[in-house]
Amino acid sequence: MILQGLFNILDLYFKEIDLFYNNIDQYFRDKINSDFEESLITKSNINQKLEDLTKFLIQLFVDIGIEEFEIEKEFLDPFLELREREREEITSILELYEEKLAPIIYEIFLEKIVDYLIDIKVAPLMLKLKSEGFLTIEFIMELRNLKNLIERSPEKREILTKYIQIQEKIIDKFQNSRQKIEGLEDLQEPEFKLQILYLIYRIIHFFHLQKIFDFSHIKSYLEENVDEWLVDVPLVTLKNPDIYYCGIYLSKQLNVNLHDKKIVDFLLNLFEDATDRYESPLIEATDGAYYFLKSTELMKIYLSFEQINKIIKSDSKFFEPNYLKNLETSQLVVILKLYQHLGISRLEQKIKAITEEIELRISPDGIKQFRDGFVSSEATYYVLFCHYMSNSLDKLKDFNLLENIVSRIYRNLELLDFSTDTNYDLVSELFYSLESLKLYNCIETKEMIKQLAKYLFPQEIYETISTSKETIREKAKFRHLKVDKITGETIY
Repeated sequence: MILQGLFNILDLYFKEIDLFYNNIDQYFRDKINSDFEESLITKSNINQKLEDLTKFLIQLFVDIGIEEFEIEKEFLDPFLELREREREEITSILELYEEKLAPIIYEIFLEKIVDYLIDIKVAPLMLKLKSEGFLTIEFIMELRNLKNLIERSPEKREILTKYIQIQEKIIDKFQNSRQKIEGLEDLQEPEFKLQILYLIYRIIHFFHLQKIFDFSHIKSYLEENVDEWLVDVPLVTLKNPDIYYCGIYLSKQLNVNLHDKKIVDFLLNLFEDATDRYESPLIEATDGAYYFLKSTELMKIYLSFEQINKIIKSDSKFFEPNYLKNLETSQLVVILKLYQHLGISRLEQKIKAITEEIELRISPDGIKQFRDGFVSSEATYYVLFCHYMSNSLDKLKDFNLLENIVSRIYRNLELLDFSTDTNYDLVSELFYSLESLKLYNCIETKEMIKQLAKYLFPQEIYETISTSKETIREKAKFRHLKVDKITGETIY
């Protein structure tokens, strides 16, 4: 999902790309029609048919000249999970190909086009694609022209290369550290164990690597030690979430059998304690309130209006500049996020005060966690999301946030080592940097696409994208994943 914006740029730039899409589609349809046994697809056999078709397509890619392990990673995508509507409506192999597999196939080819543009070893593959009829003369000429433009701008070529390699480098780092990561499940301290595994799992999930890891130990721990992790501890922050929330989240993701009544009782008791202890839980204990509300959603606990009001109630004194300046930037955004999520619309002055404080954290060097504090990937993500939520992303157009985000990914990845001494802040910064890139790629507005084009490509390409009448083309064949404007979750 961190390449979607790049695909949009290429799709807008190439005039002949529809020929490329058509040739890809025709090739795979012909192969399926001639080599794959057709039969009626039903709800009872659709999973097996999807598995068979996937294996068939993987072999076709291998025959073309792409490594099998590389293709297998692409087909771990949760997009391939069948929704109920699809189980009902898909009745043929070609429909299954078109609905579930074709969009990923186009993306694989677009990744190879980018590899060609920056001279990653794909020359034999490009010759094969030409001989197999994927590449028309017109499209080859466009490719060469763009490649020449990039080569005449060494600085942009280096930036594009580093950007393209982010996904591969992170996947390699996590795959090569698989045993170390699985070993983290045996740490003694439950706080560190669950908090670090929560963030690591979020990154693994980001790149769809769940199936290559063995989470059996942590599943056993979660199921057998509920009393150990179902606790509320002090010093919770957005990047150090509540242990109980980490436990609930991981349990849901890993399909652990939960003690639902025990967890519900714990959360309701936590609510009573917090509303007794704080005058305004949302403002005085923002992070705790946030993870409490996320936990109630995961457990499908529906709070009453009166309960919600006890959490969000707040005197005007909490919105004075001298109070707000002591809150982290991410906390300020979370308050706005929860107002939006809970449908609170009667707090214009309070929202205005928070927004003005957030603006003081934005500087030419990046987005700071406090007015006079340090630049933070966490703060960067939350401010980007805040402006997305409020339809004001254009306010950030003069800040080169992408350069800061990418450089932090490389720095943190280089320093990161998975062990008992794993630096939690490095994992957190890496996670929030990736989430920021997701916003740049999956918020398909003109402003976001222009920002990516300006950062990654020479001026000529940027100008073409800037003057394009289209933001995204309806004929673009790859997926257009979205970001939920309230939760921030990816919409497949």
